[in-house]
Amino acid sequence: MHAALTRLLCLYNARSAFRATVNADAKRLIARYDDQAYFEARERVKGRCLDGAGTSRYWTMVKLEIARLQGIAIGLAGGDLRK
Repeated sequence: MHAALTRLLCLYNARSAFRATVNADAKRLIARYDDQAYFEARERVKGRCLDGAGTSRYWTMVKLEIARLQGIAIGLAGGDLRK
């Protein structure tokens, strides 16, 4: 029982650290690219950025966090629109 609880706590801590990293990268891109941050993250998902060291899954999470922070509605009629 104690080992299972310890594993769950480690998993929770790892997810929290991952989310904090995603949030920090999102804020860093917003600070650097302002309104173009979402599109920069989208390019990193596609692997078109040299300094985007991370998986496409990671940059997708960053892209979605930027969209949340900037109020961008995703997937409406094939475009990314501000709310």
